[in-house]
Amino acid sequence: MTVRVRFAPSPTGYLHVGGARRRRGEANAARKSGGTFLLRIEDTDKARSTDEHTQVILDGLKWLGLDWDEQPIFQGARIGRHQEMADKLLKEDKAYVDEGTIRLRVPPGEIAWDDAVHDRISFQGEDIKDFVILRSDRSPLYNFAVVVDDIDMQITHVLRGDDHISNTPKQIAAPRSPSLATSR
Repeated sequence: MTVRVRFAPSPTGYLHVGGARRRRGEANAARKSGGTFLLRIEDTDKARSTDEHTQVILDGLKWLGLDWDEQPIFQGARIGRHQEMADKLLKEDKAYVDEGTIRLRVPPGEIAWDDAVHDRISFQGEDIKDFVILRSDRSPLYNFAVVVDDIDMQITHVLRGDDHISNTPKQIAAPRSPSLATSR
């Protein structure tokens, strides 16, 4: 398997030094294994994302010697794709409309993964509330957009901090729909 990792900053502020340092290690590790390091700008939060912060992030990564192997992906340009996948989930009854939003039906049962730092982590689907994947204006939310994009970008390893452990079961639940996991 060819390793494909991504750095996905949100341009709602400046590049964080700790995050940049960590990403440098990830990029080096991917390349040492013959893998690919990708950049995705997560700019779907139009109210807080700015072109200035996007440019600062790009300039900062270049200054640190962090270059990426393919063209950067701008998540905001992929909203049509996110809407398409949410509509597929609606048709499969794996999502539903609630007050104008689209919510994912979180499947019952264990949602677990083997974490390289914490070993096995497990949640129960019954303990996770169905969550919004598209707002009433049809813009995607983070926990859905990242899954669609990771699948389309063929990301093999998701490297994240402990602050994202609570997001992970939601992100695992979304591609359990066969049409989402296998669509290209």
